[in-house]
Amino acid sequence: MKQQGKGTRFLFEKRNLVPFGFVFFLCVFPVLAEELPPLPKGPLRLTSIKPEQLKADYWISRLSDPHKILKTPEEMKALNEDIHAMVQEAKDIFKMELRKTGSLIRNQIELEFKTVRGRILFDDEGNRIPQSLFDEQIGPNLDLDQMPPSLTLRWAAAVRPTSVRALPTSVKMLEEIGDIEFDQLQYTLIKLWTPVGIYHTTRDGAWSYIQAPYIRGWVRSKDLAAFSSREDLRHYVKSNRFLVVLGESIPIYEDPEFLKLDQSPSMGTTIPLKKKSQGGYEVWMPVRGKEGRINLRTAFVDPQSDVSTQFPAFTQANIIRQAFKLLGARYGWGGMYQGRDCSGFTHDVFLSMGLDMPRDSKQQAFVGTQLGHFQPFQNEAEKAAALRSGGAGITLLRMPLHMMLYLGEENGNFYIIHSTWAERISMSSDEKNRINQVIVSDMTLNGNSYLGSLFDRTVSINEIN
Repeated sequence: MKQQGKGTRFLFEKRNLVPFGFVFFLCVFPVLAEELPPLPKGPLRLTSIKPEQLKADYWISRLSDPHKILKTPEEMKALNEDIHAMVQEAKDIFKMELRKTGSLIRNQIELEFKTVRGRILFDDEGNRIPQSLFDEQIGPNLDLDQMPPSLTLRWAAAVRPTSVRALPTSVKMLEEIGDIEFDQLQYTLIKLWTPVGIYHTTRDGAWSYIQAPYIRGWVRSKDLAAFSSREDLRHYVKSNRFLVVLGESIPIYEDPEFLKLDQSPSMGTTIPLKKKSQGGYEVWMPVRGKEGRINLRTAFVDPQSDVSTQFPAFTQANIIRQAFKLLGARYGWGGMYQGRDCSGFTHDVFLSMGLDMPRDSKQQAFVGTQLGHFQPFQNEAEKAAALRSGGAGITLLRMPLHMMLYLGEENGNFYIIHSTWAERISMSSDEKNRINQVIVSDMTLNGNSYLGSLFDRTVSINEIN
């Protein structure tokens, strides 16, 4: 299994998959970049899942009071402040120190560089990554000798979705030959208008080392636009006038006739609103201008798009509906291919509700009320009791390297919705089926493999309430 906090590669045991308007592709052997198989069309339905269970209303109708407001906007604000205080990686960009000791950032960058350099990794053509790439290209380009003793942070916003990387390079580095969908340098994908603090840039200026609200790493400088001050940045990204994307993604256009597509920001993206009219919404879009400085231009959103000028009420019904909008959406390790891994899925669902959910699964497991911590394959009765005490749509289940959203219990089975890449189908080998999307399943899944079921391997349960 892949060791990375954002998700897991292989989770499930063999289950026959019922055709549901798709062709399912078996992916057992490694493939190189040009041989990447087509995606299974979704949503996939396991034989244990009834067709009606693929609808949000099925799970909402089983709740006693699904529209009860669980947290007011003021309580959501307090929870966000608790998350920033509790989770070290979760940062409020607008409360960060304005200056940073240069040696601290230098040491962090050096540690990340040496850690990756010391690993045996492969490129997407199956060749081992040579040490010369680190010693002659990446290392010198870090330009650490030019880092001053004290750093004054610069402030910027992402002008488009952009990858956050462990090192300033676009070279894929794979743990296994042919493992092209799991780039070990890929941390995550930050969204359009994400505010960041910039600590350092590479010698060639192509990459910036940044702190985003839930991650630190390298992004392409061309994907950032710098503001003159943090207060100017705050004026836009913390404005009370905004659009939040509630659909899986929505189109933004360059023209009011909605003919020329600009971008398609994903669920949870918040965009400063210029004004609303009968013809739709006018929003502010960031553009990288001369010397990397911010330029703002007007863009247009169709009034029929799945957006809102405020966050939805924090109810079980609304959260479940948001989750099911992503059913069948592409899996993407660390946001690769514009997809979502397991914790990327839960992150976007709760982000669209106004919750500053951390990005990493381990961090997500500490948000809210802890209902139980367990050892794998132990505490079965206590684990079941904890699940039954958790609310559908607001309870997260974590196993090592994987995060799931609880939907409820039926006939003694516990059901979840989650994003996964593949399912194991053997007791003795790594043979697996490629799923690569958000699915609904029960927690007995994988029970016939040597790994054990999802229920057996769940190690923590927490309720976001």
